[in-house]
Amino acid sequence: MLLHEILRFNRRRRGSARALITDDGRTLSFAALHDRSMQLAQALCHSGQAGDHVAILADNQPAYVEAYYGVPAARQRLVFLNYRLAAPELVRIINDARATTLLYAPAFAETVAGMESELTTVQRTLCLGEPYEAFIRDRPTKAPYEQMADTEVAWIIYTSGTTGMPKGAMLSHRNLFAAVFNAQASQPGEAPQAPCFLFPFPLCHIAGYALLGQHVSGNPVALMTAYAPERWMQMVDELNITGTALAPTMINMLLNHPDIHRYDLGSLTALGYGASSIPAEVLRKAMARFGPVFTQGFGMTELSGNVIFMSKADHVRADREAPELLRAAGKVGVLAEVAIVDDQGLECAPGTPGEIVVRGDQVLTGYWNRPDANAEAFRNGWFHTGDMARMDEEGFVYIVDRKKDMIVSGAENVYPREGEEVLYQHVAVAEAAVFGVPDEHWG
Repeated sequence: MLLHEILRFNRRRRGSARALITDDGRTLSFAALHDRSMQLAQALCHSGQAGDHVAILADNQPAYVEAYYGVPAARQRLVFLNYRLAAPELVRIINDARATTLLYAPAFAETVAGMESELTTVQRTLCLGEPYEAFIRDRPTKAPYEQMADTEVAWIIYTSGTTGMPKGAMLSHRNLFAAVFNAQASQPGEAPQAPCFLFPFPLCHIAGYALLGQHVSGNPVALMTAYAPERWMQMVDELNITGTALAPTMINMLLNHPDIHRYDLGSLTALGYGASSIPAEVLRKAMARFGPVFTQGFGMTELSGNVIFMSKADHVRADREAPELLRAAGKVGVLAEVAIVDDQGLECAPGTPGEIVVRGDQVLTGYWNRPDANAEAFRNGWFHTGDMARMDEEGFVYIVDRKKDMIVSGAENVYPREGEEVLYQHVAVAEAAVFGVPDEHWG
């Protein structure tokens, strides 16, 4: 399947149904989202060529979602830009990606103007306002290409770059659909009567694959322009939100908000979390406040989404009889192949920490223009994630830490997360981070 076919099928089946709801109350139907996305695709085909890279710098808004579908439909690649980056970092990524078009929200006009002279490959900058509307106006509403391979790259998302220059993870249509279907198959459950999903993450994040999954199911998605705890609670209350996803820090912000009891949050039936490990103490408090609605997903940009999942039933079991499961990430998804291996590439015994390696359709096509990174990450047929974990006899995976974050003290491995878990148990601690510093005696 191809990304834009999600909209084509929904246009035919439920064209007038809501596809998007903005946090100021505007709506966009599946028919309108399809037509505008295809108008963008047609405009890009007319002004560029297949294989071009289109970068986007914007907060959450409907035009961003149109680009999700429309840019790949033009056989071009959407390059996500994290709007929290400074201008020099954005210049480096845009130039590295060799983007020919830059879409940007009006809020970033000054940033774009300041760096435009340094962009070596950009031929067109287009503000997501009237210039964008004029660009797509009066275009055909049919996808410009009838035949495309699902192995073609649709999105390029640059990794966080904790070491050196960020790397552009190339994700194909097949990669993204594999991630969506793995999530749906691994977390089955009864659909609520009037589903509505609240999306609070930046659309420049790989969490956007969750939006694709909602649209595959024909569900409306409410977009937050940017996450704010009280606005999140207001939207859940006002729109009767049934599902959402949050990072652990977002959950902690909610739990510490003084007005959390002012809002009716009872419509929530599914609250997924991921993007980082959640402290067991935070999860325990969240389950006490929201009830048995939690699911967890573990993944990364390079995996197009999540490959390990913890179900609602597992959370209930953890709460009632197996508190050690509160520290688990879950079990390997039904459509993923995951192993935990030692430095020689041999599978670790249960309970022994090792590196998570993955293979399958949702593993990235490769890193853009980085043969060195590809050679390092892809070894013996597996993608090496750099995440350390252990698996118990039941198949539950426990994330230990990032391999590069491991502290070696007196020749012993110390994982920062273990220290953080202890700190979070203290009532005076709201956030904690453990890291290593040089020591003359311990190293």
